[in-house]
Amino acid sequence: MPVPVRAVHRPDGHFWWFQQVQTGIHDMKSVLLSSVVALGLSAALVSPVMAYETVSTVAPGGKGFVGLGVLSKPDYEGSDDNEITLAPFGQYFWASGRYAKLGGTGGSENAGRLSLNLITRDSSENWTFGPLLQYRLKRDDDVDNQQVKRMKEVDAATELGVFVGYDTGPWSAEVSFAGDVSDEHDGYLVYLKGGYDLMQTEKVLVTLGVDTTWADSSYMETYFGVDNKNVGSSGLPFYKPDSGFKDVTLSLTGVYHFNKTWGAAANASYTRMLNDAEDSPLVEGNQGVGDKNQLTGIFAVLYSF
Repeated sequence: MPVPVRAVHRPDGHFWWFQQVQTGIHDMKSVLLSSVVALGLSAALVSPVMAYETVSTVAPGGKGFVGLGVLSKPDYEGSDDNEITLAPFGQYFWASGRYAKLGGTGGSENAGRLSLNLITRDSSENWTFGPLLQYRLKRDDDVDNQQVKRMKEVDAATELGVFVGYDTGPWSAEVSFAGDVSDEHDGYLVYLKGGYDLMQTEKVLVTLGVDTTWADSSYMETYFGVDNKNVGSSGLPFYKPDSGFKDVTLSLTGVYHFNKTWGAAANASYTRMLNDAEDSPLVEGNQGVGDKNQLTGIFAVLYSF
């Protein structure tokens, strides 16, 4: 019977920097080629939104998985209206232990993420590290709230960054950074994420997660600010937010493998907007039209290969 396992690799060698120089060139070419393919697929599937990174489990002996979920999440960050969409995601492992993952940033953000772990199984039993690419969906008049609908559109943004993670036993932690390279919000974010496996049996994995996000003033002004450049005909009061922690999220994820090939996953999360994000008129500040309490959920079917 399959066991839901994480991407934790055990070392069987030392001096891995020298080994990478000698043996990692072929793997790197495969990573880059597959990344181009994955990015092309993600561009085709990015609308309306991608799913979470928290669903990350592969049946034993497999090289990866793909999933498709039904996702309910706020139609903009800080909204009190949810939309239901389809959400693709997946993960692929190379023989070296490197992997590519397509998922999302979680919380109430409408952003997808493609990340590449560059550390091989010969290098470390606990650490992961690599680049990431994020695509943040636009906020336009396709939202339920009539005032936000009349604000100036925020175009989609492309962000580049890096992540580093540590996984030991049931505990995991990750820090990641992403900065705008599309001149849309010209800001950057720092994500802090932790997880604990509450249950892991032959077929079941249940994980509790907590994460928080720090955003700089440029990001905050773009997505939570109101000024004469973006107010449009919304009638919302002007507001200039500052940098800081914008949210904290508590999530619960469950995965069940029916067999070596098929499985199902579910995730429920609660996000609490914080500080200047919470006080924004788009959320719950003066004449606020949103909600500081954000609920998100997904149910997905998994195919392992």
